[in-house]
Amino acid sequence: MANDIFVSDEYAWTASFGVFEWVVGFLLEAVEDAATREHLELVLSAGLGAVDLRRLPEAGRAQIMRALRGPLVPAAESSLALTQPEGARRFTIGHVKVLALMAEDVAGKGAI
Repeated sequence: MANDIFVSDEYAWTASFGVFEWVVGFLLEAVEDAATREHLELVLSAGLGAVDLRRLPEAGRAQIMRALRGPLVPAAESSLALTQPEGARRFTIGHVKVLALMAEDVAGKGAI
């Protein structure tokens, strides 16, 4: 089953549950805004399968966008949790990079 992160009105990122869960867990660790953390915890605990960044508090959304554009890809590349055969791992890392590129494009347009 696919899970989504809605980055903007223009971009939605879809991933398998395992990759989605890893990204949301990463974001949970990167965010300090209490309301955003509470929402991310609910998404993980209830298995909601979607995070809509457009609906998050401004502070949390900004923190998430910084995390997506900055430490997300290096964290994925060094993660021991994303254990797969090498070819599949490269594909997964590439897919995480697509999420980072979406965030970069949205930030470049001044939306965040």
